[in-house]
This record gives sequence, C-alpha cells and structure tokens, in this order.
Amino acid sequence: MKKLLLATTLAVVALSGQAATVNVTSAGNYALLQNYTNCTTAPSLCANFVAANNLSGTFTTAGSLPTNASNLEIGSTVTSYSFSNGLETVTSSDSDSRLNTLRISTDASGNIIAVNIMQVVKWLTGTAPHSTADRFSAFVISGTNGTSTHNSGCNTVGTGNSGVNDTCVTATVSDTSRSTANNSPVAVAIAAPTASAPVPTLSQWGIIALSSLMAMAAIARVRRRQR
Repeated sequence: MKKLLLATTLAVVALSGQAATVNVTSAGNYALLQNYTNCTTAPSLCANFVAANNLSGTFTTAGSLPTNASNLEIGSTVTSYSFSNGLETVTSSDSDSRLNTLRISTDASGNIIAVNIMQVVKWLTGTAPHSTADRFSAFVISGTNGTSTHNSGCNTVGTGNSGVNDTCVTATVSDTSRSTANNSPVAVAIAAPTASAPVPTLSQWGIIALSSLMAMAAIARVRRRQR
C-alpha cells in the first residue's frame, strides 16, 4: 500500500506542471533590409521584405518553465510553435519546419526573462533527407532582436541543438537570391492562463485518486488493529 501511495504521489506531482505558452510580440519593424539582388533560383521563391514587416510568434512547452534558468536549451520540450516574419509563417505542424535551438533565461519564479537564442528553419524546396542544394527560410530571435532570412542556400545539413535532424545548421555566406531583414525589436512574456471548462483536470483527478488511496489505507490500518 505504501508503494502504491508513493507512486500515486509522484504521478500527482508530475501532472501538476502546467504547459507554458510564451508570446513573442513585435515592438517595432525591421530597421535594416538586405533584399535579393539577383534571383538565380526559381523566380517564385525570391521575395522582398518591406519596412512594415516584423517578427512575432508564440511557443508552448510541455510543462512549466524551469526556475533560475540561464541560457538553458529547452527546444526538445516545445510541443508547438508558430512564427511570422512578414513574408511567411512557420508552424510546428508543418513537416518542413525545424526548431533548431531555443535557449531561455528565467527568474526564481519561472517567469521568462529572455529568449537568448531561438532559430526556426523552414525548408522551401526538396524533401527529407534534405541537402545543400535545397533552399530555406530562417526565423531568429536573439535577446530583444528579431532577424529573418528568406530563400537562403544551405551550407551544412545536420542536427540542431534541440536534437532535431535534417535541418540546415549553417547558411551559404554569399547568396544573391536571399533576402534578410534585421533588427526587429521583440518582447517576450508568458501568456496568462486561459479559462477552462469546469471539469476536473488531470491534476485534480490525481488528487482524487490519492485521497481515495489514503482513505483505503486508513481503513486497512483500522481493520488490522481490530484483529
């Protein structure tokens, strides 16, 4: 019975961590644009960023954010994400998207202080396994700065820091078909919990189960004393 109670207690603790959603909101548009100069790829791929574009999005983790984190890689814990750079949108449901890295810092309460570095890659051409002949777009956040790249050549295909495979980890340095947009200021914050329907959550079911087991243990103890 003690072992069962311990197992149930651990399960309740595991269920108590709620998912965290972090919003990355734009605080301004790109300050520096470097659009393509000579489109040598498929014409439909080349596109220009404009001054009104910016970077924003959101990501959700499987549990609450760790406390006192300092430049901690949490990419493998992300369950969903969506980002827009003005030209296109990348989502975790897209089979061509890759979350290469996501390093964050938090305070003692688990509130996010900064996205130290985040890079999401979206393949524009080819199929898995991709090669350096394929083109991609990148969505990057570093501190309070957002940077985007569209239609870039890939120099190295490999594994990202978050553990995702078949992604572009370095871009081609010289690429006249690529467009980049830099210095889009962003702000990050944990989203407020959304209202839920008045039904028991997983953690509440765990508490109910634990209470029932404790009651059963108490009854069993009383019966042993009466014998």
